Formats: sequence, structure tokens, C-alpha cells
Amino acid sequence: MLSISLILFLLISIVLSAVGLGGGAFYVPLLAVLGYGFPIASSTSLFLIMLTGLSAFTRFQTAKLVDWQLALMMDFFTDLGAFAGGYTAFQFAANYLKTAFGVVLILAAYFIFKMQKQKADVNRSLKSGFGYWQRDFGVEHYSLFLPAVFPITFAIGYLSGALGITGGLLKIPIMVFWFSVPLKIAVATSSLMVGLTGLLGFGGHLLTGQIDWKLALGLGVIVVIGGQIGALFSIKTDQKKRKQILALVLIITAGWMIIKGLMA
Repeated sequence: MLSISLILFLLISIVLSAVGLGGGAFYVPLLAVLGYGFPIASSTSLFLIMLTGLSAFTRFQTAKLVDWQLALMMDFFTDLGAFAGGYTAFQFAANYLKTAFGVVLILAAYFIFKMQKQKADVNRSLKSGFGYWQRDFGVEHYSLFLPAVFPITFAIGYLSGALGITGGLLKIPIMVFWFSVPLKIAVATSSLMVGLTGLLGFGGHLLTGQIDWKLALGLGVIVVIGGQIGALFSIKTDQKKRKQILALVLIITAGWMIIKGLMA
């Protein structure tokens, strides 16, 4: 059972780092299956998210696909929310958190399915005016409506910290659909934001002392390796089919978590 679990953690970190996600959508359920309570599963998940995201980021950065200004701007309020979510997670009943977790995954799957219909060669008109921040990154151009970015990213961060998930589940669709960020840049930039969000969310849990360091460090070595492999795979391979598979797995995982939450 243990050896199979380790292989699953490696495969999860490879697949999700390839699409700019940290792995929390699967780390938490897998840890729950192994018998860990939700507080330990959530804190361990955030630790692994941090390592997976930052490991993948080093590969994407080498390929010059990470928009640092976009990442830092979006991630500031996400990190504040992640810290608050991690610090207050213990105040919520585990069954409510599991149900909320499942709902978030269904939303993420919906956005990922929609993302498949978006063609990379479609020219999108960029909005400008008060509140819009226009970005020029290499040959790419996109704009963000800042008054909407701040509250949305804080809410995403709070959910990430409280549920032990990665904000990339929702931030990637938001970047692509709302702010016209090309998918390849959104995925690469998300790896940096995922790592930072995981760090801040884990920091909130750290203050509560609900950490199993032996478990976290042991799995950490595995997901760092997976993050490197996944990012390299992402840079060299088309992601459309993997996105579709990911969305289906998210729906299955969401259903399982909601049932567990309602039955608790």
C-alpha cells in the first residue's frame, strides 16, 4: 500500500505540475485514504504544493515563460488570503471543508473544460481604460482589470489555505478567460504563484502546530522530482489532451469528497 501511494504521489506531481497546478486536488484525498485527518492532510498538502510549484517554476523560468510582474501582482492578495485560510482552517468542521473542497473542484473542472474550446490563435481585443493594466511580455500582450483582481485573488487564496488546495485550479482559468493571458504563460506563471501560495498557507498551519514533519519531508522529496519531470514534459508537449483528462479526474475526485463530507 505504501509503495503504491508513493508512486501515486510521484505521478500526481508530474501531471499537475505539467499544467501549472500544485497537486492539492489529489494530495488531500490521497492522504485521507491513507488514514490522516483533515488538518494533517491539509497542512501536508500545502507543503507539497509549495515544493511542487517551486520545483516546476525553475524549469519554466529557464524557458522564459514566467511573467514575474503578473505573478507578484496577482499573488500578493492570494498569499494574504492563503495565510488567513491556513490559520483559521481548524475553526471549520471537516465535513464542511470537504464539501467546499468538492465544489471548488467542480468549478475548476468546468473552467478547464471550457478552456479546451479556446483556440490559441484567436486574436483577442485588449481592454483599456481606468483600472486596466496592460502587459507586454515578449511577443504577447494582455490586460487585467485590477479592481476585480484583488478581491478575487484574496478569495482564491483563502480557499487554498483553508482547504489545502492550489489556487492555480481557479487562477489559470481566470487569467486565460478574463485577462487574455496566453495559456502557456498562465501555466508557467501559475507554478510560481502556486509555490508562494503553498508557502503562505503552510505558514498559517505552522502556527497551529498541526504538522507531521516526517510525513511532509518524506513525500517532499518525491514531489520535487515530479515537479521537475512535469514541467519539462509541459514545455515540450501539447497539453490539450492532458487538460481534458485532468478535468474528468477533478470531477470524480470532487464527487468523492462531497460524498465523504455529506456522510461525515
